[in-house]
Amino acid sequence: MVYTVTDIKELIQYHLVASATDSEVANKNLAHLVFEIQSFATEPLWREVSWVFCDRCGTSVDSELIHPEGHRYSPAGSFYCSDCWDAGP
Repeated sequence: MVYTVTDIKELIQYHLVASATDSEVANKNLAHLVFEIQSFATEPLWREVSWVFCDRCGTSVDSELIHPEGHRYSPAGSFYCSDCWDAGP
């Protein structure tokens, strides 16, 4: 038998929340479920994010969005977002 996400949500609602004796038990049930579901992940669920700030306007850019060869860095080592880079040095 195939279950949809909605079916699974309703099963969780009924069996882990509505049938719990109180809200503390319901919260413990949900926490345990989330802990178990995390083990299904095929890749890390969390990653550390690092930010680079534009030396001209101060906007922040996720470092994963920057080209690996260092595009948007001036010869002097300053970083510029795409708007400031396009505006010229």
